Amino acid sequence: MMHYYIKRISIFFIFILASSPFSFAQKMWAEQTKLFAQLRNSKADTRRVDILLKLGRYYMLREYYVYRTGNPKSQLDSALHFSDKALSLSKTLKYEQGKNEAVILKADAFIRGQDMGSALRILSSLQNETRFRLLVILGRHYLFHIPRTPRAKSHLDSSLLFLNQANKISPVLLSDKLQPERIHVKAMQSFILEGIHPSIKIYLELISKINAPGNEDREALLWHELTTLIPLREKTGLTRLYCFQKMRDLYKRNHNQEREAWVLKSIADIHIVSGMLDLAESELLEVLALYDAIGYRELHHIYDLLAITYRSKGDYGKSIFYATKAIESAEATNDSSSALTFYGQLAAMYRELGQSNKSIEWYSKLLDNRSFTAGENLFKFREAGFFARELVKLKREKEALTYMLNIEAKNKPVGMQAEVSLISSLAFCYKATKHERQADNYYTRLITLTEKLPKDNQVTANAYYEIGQYFISRHQFEKASSYLHKALIESPGTVSISLKKDIYLMQYKADSGLNNWNAAAKNLLMHKQLNDSIFNETKNWQMAELQVQFETAKKQKDIELLNSQNQFQQIKVKEANRTKNILLAAAALLLVIIALLLNRYLTKQKSNRILEEKKKELDEKNRFLEMLNAEQDKLLEEKQWLIKEVHHRVKNNLQMVTSLLNSQSVYLEDDKAIVAVKDSLRRIQAMSLIHQKLYQGPNTSVVFMPDYINELINYLRESLESSTRIVFEQRIEIIDLDVAQAIPLGLILNECVVNAIKYAFFNRQDGIVRIDLMRVSPDRIMLTVSDNGIGLPQGFDVIENNSLGLDLIRGLAKQINGNFVIESHKGVHIKLTFT
Repeated sequence: MMHYYIKRISIFFIFILASSPFSFAQKMWAEQTKLFAQLRNSKADTRRVDILLKLGRYYMLREYYVYRTGNPKSQLDSALHFSDKALSLSKTLKYEQGKNEAVILKADAFIRGQDMGSALRILSSLQNETRFRLLVILGRHYLFHIPRTPRAKSHLDSSLLFLNQANKISPVLLSDKLQPERIHVKAMQSFILEGIHPSIKIYLELISKINAPGNEDREALLWHELTTLIPLREKTGLTRLYCFQKMRDLYKRNHNQEREAWVLKSIADIHIVSGMLDLAESELLEVLALYDAIGYRELHHIYDLLAITYRSKGDYGKSIFYATKAIESAEATNDSSSALTFYGQLAAMYRELGQSNKSIEWYSKLLDNRSFTAGENLFKFREAGFFARELVKLKREKEALTYMLNIEAKNKPVGMQAEVSLISSLAFCYKATKHERQADNYYTRLITLTEKLPKDNQVTANAYYEIGQYFISRHQFEKASSYLHKALIESPGTVSISLKKDIYLMQYKADSGLNNWNAAAKNLLMHKQLNDSIFNETKNWQMAELQVQFETAKKQKDIELLNSQNQFQQIKVKEANRTKNILLAAAALLLVIIALLLNRYLTKQKSNRILEEKKKELDEKNRFLEMLNAEQDKLLEEKQWLIKEVHHRVKNNLQMVTSLLNSQSVYLEDDKAIVAVKDSLRRIQAMSLIHQKLYQGPNTSVVFMPDYINELINYLRESLESSTRIVFEQRIEIIDLDVAQAIPLGLILNECVVNAIKYAFFNRQDGIVRIDLMRVSPDRIMLTVSDNGIGLPQGFDVIENNSLGLDLIRGLAKQINGNFVIESHKGVHIKLTFT
């Protein structure tokens, strides 16, 4: 009930806002303003019913074109509100036609809002012509308005079910106005049962029958239905572009600028995909002008298309400018889902410009804590792969591989293109980290999958390029040239200018390897030209950006100056009024004022003398305190230096001990002695790392544990030879420990990890060791080391076992007031809780 009243109140405010003579809505939606004016001046008669129905249909049509023109829920709420009003008044007036139209409008709003139960309840109460109309709406909804490509069979079956029911209603029960709708039903049935081409013929027959003045909106909707049925890349016969152009002509004839702008944007989108970038640019700028003329401000999707257009043309200055405006517009309108897409666009532009740090910044915003849901699965896998490649460019190869492995472990690719994006990224990361065998396996899978990929899309072009790059690294130049050629001939609009530049460079290397010097020279020249064009455009953009910043700063200063002048003027007016009041009172109080002023003057003189003496005294104290502070700072600096020097020397001494033990181990013949020496070396290294962190870091008293544990694990992984591929998973909270805790904890972690590497994965190819360090309460910290290995031997008694490692762990745990527990269940799990 509360939701009902809130919705009614929101509708009331819409009405009031539209009623204002200075309303923003009047500028943008002249039709809406006109209808509201008529509604205000109407009486409770059938004319008011017709106005309410027109308002409801207005909002329904805006929801139909809501792709970039508003909030769908608010449009549907408005349509339901006006349909309810019309229905109630029609029942009071016993106006049957108004009642039928209101019922159809209300059911249509329920259908568009996915409230199918309410719509079907209305359907069960209808007969003859009204039932026919609602059945057509239901059939059309399941065919055109369910957001899924390709159309699901269940939705096609539902559409056909309702259309067949509509077809069973006798033509004699329908008015002449509805007779063309029978052809419409036949056209939709034809598409479901026979396919697109037979359906087109029937649609064109229907359009020719209704083509008359006053039917522009109805005819435009039919052309729009054809745009959703015809494949995007259809180039023969009736094309999607032709249908959109027909829609635009109809809306221009009807003077409907809002829908004309939406259609023109769709036309520009097709031209972008087709590689007709100059035409797309002029169309999108015209869209901005149309929206500006009607006062529409949610322009982020137009800015995004302009950014894509300029990016494809190699004009990265304008591309970044419009991508930034798209983000600003999306964030200003709280369109968070669109903003994420725009983050990816801007990250890609910086990636193509070679600005990896900026690219990583925007990819991080896009990918941070985002789940790979079905709707954005491909997009996220592709962007995650680009993010990993940028990390590799910054020499962070291991981080890139770890990131992609984490993505693979937590998310499943949906569809072949998402799978290709994941596999190519893993292949690239393994190659970058010099894991040649794993890289070869993934590249082999990638080559197999690309044979099944659809043509003319960015994922396919990127896959071809990756494979070509791989074959060049293997000196298989003929295969490399073949795949690079495939990448280049993908349809216009698929391959960006930056990717083309890189493909030409790889093609140059392939041709050089084949001794095809002429072709190599041509490809190198193409690479150079594209690279220079990107550089020049970037330079121009930087100059333009500086100019914009200068103009903005200048305008801001002008505004501040005007504000200051205004404030000064106000102050002058206030001062004048105050002076006038004082003069009026001065005649009566002049003598009193003089006496008070004299007394105040004498008192002030006395106070000034006292203050002057105190000021001198304070100045002397301040100088003395400054001198003490300077001496204290100097002493603290010397102390800090001495502490760092101590840590440095301790580290050097430990390094010397390490060197001596290494030298001694060369002369040992007893395997047990050698193992003992190596174990000691690792323990010394665990302590040495702490002292190294202390003298290198800004704080000489505490150790930043995430960095320390990461370096210790890397050292142990490299120092211990193992045939098992072990993955180390770390979940380390940001914790600083003092030296008294860090050294025992490091030695305990050393013992646990070494035992896991040595004994946990006997006769196994791979394994996982997980290290967790986290606060379990404000004053308690827990270290957990777990593996998924073979576990402890059966009958192994932790308490009775007196190995050096266990004794060392017990002693160190006691030293830091810790509780030490070992469990064996699907591997060994060691938990240490300490204060």
